[in-house]
Amino acid sequence: MLQSKATYSVFFFLAVFMLLAFSCSNEKESETGLTAINLVEAYSNAAPINMSDFASDIEYIRLETGEGAFYKWFFLKTTLGDSVILMKSTNRISLFDRKTGTYLRDIGRKGDDPEGFSNAMTGLGVNTKNKTVYAKGKRFDLYEYSLDEGLLVKKIPGPKIEALEATLNSGSFTDVSLITSYGIIKDGLIAGYFMNMKGDEPYKLVVYDINGEILNLYPNYLSYEKQGISIRVEYTDFHNYNNGLFFKENFNDTVFNVGVDTLQPVLLYELGKYSPPYAEQESMSDEKKNEYMFVRNTLQSPDFVFYNVAFKEQFAYGYYNRKTKEALLSDPSTSNSKTGYTNDIDNFVPFYPTSINAKGEMLGLITAEEVYEWFQDNPDKIASLPKNLQALQNIEPEDNPIIMIAKLK
Repeated sequence: MLQSKATYSVFFFLAVFMLLAFSCSNEKESETGLTAINLVEAYSNAAPINMSDFASDIEYIRLETGEGAFYKWFFLKTTLGDSVILMKSTNRISLFDRKTGTYLRDIGRKGDDPEGFSNAMTGLGVNTKNKTVYAKGKRFDLYEYSLDEGLLVKKIPGPKIEALEATLNSGSFTDVSLITSYGIIKDGLIAGYFMNMKGDEPYKLVVYDINGEILNLYPNYLSYEKQGISIRVEYTDFHNYNNGLFFKENFNDTVFNVGVDTLQPVLLYELGKYSPPYAEQESMSDEKKNEYMFVRNTLQSPDFVFYNVAFKEQFAYGYYNRKTKEALLSDPSTSNSKTGYTNDIDNFVPFYPTSINAKGEMLGLITAEEVYEWFQDNPDKIASLPKNLQALQNIEPEDNPIIMIAKLK
């Protein structure tokens, strides 16, 4: 009887211990909020990904092509409500009608005059509350333009940091501190990213207000050995989701949520042996660089994390399902350069997303040349297309792109 009671006590103790351990484990995961996305496994199981997995229908808008509306280089930034499309290039910011694709007007202008921006910066979006759009101004300033009138309404001074002023006065092209990209936090706060051009840049991000006052300065703990006097500008990804700003560096596998008080890791791309080594980024040859995975253009929705991966001179798009915890990657062997999502909804051109708007719609574009080539390569499929897509047969390779807007499930 005593042995039975002792055995029961041991089992009871173990059960309580395991429950507490399990609870602590769950609590730790909940506290960190870090989602791991295994891209090594996704790549080994790469296969075509159908749009119907995550989207229900697609809206197509053919942008007007004309002397004043022609875009040579372009980026689809967002839509404004149900009526307007916002396009950007480095030199222009333009509005197009969402229903007809008609060119409406430009916002601001590039120029050396006091109201001209120096770069439209495709990564900078809009302030929906103020009905404005941001662009890069002079020095480290940002300019804010009215979407209604297209005029400059505010100049936002760069953060007051001694290293930035020293850079402007040094005349050096190597030993410099530069903010090379920006993100917008809610309530009009700005995050500026310091590209590590000199190998030992002390800062990673600065968060400041519309008056240039610094609210937080996040240090950079990573370094590499500088090689010669060359200057590289690496890809940096800012994106907004759920009223938050998210950030990822090219030679880093982590996506951070940027706040005023914290820089919180939220997504971890597990790359294994394909993770690019930060310390070798300048000494690495282009051939060696192709051996590593570079994750770019992260987009988020409540159910999915979307991404594209540059690997072995190819781009492959994929997504992570938050519910099933499964990471997928499209098969890069099916294309010479990039593999998007298979358009099984309309059996038409593939889908390459660039952003998700405030309504949760996923936006992408396809070049006129790609549409033209699809019709040339698939004459037997034209008759089965919807009438609105058949009407695109008269497109010319040099026309403006076709906008694709997918309704997410």
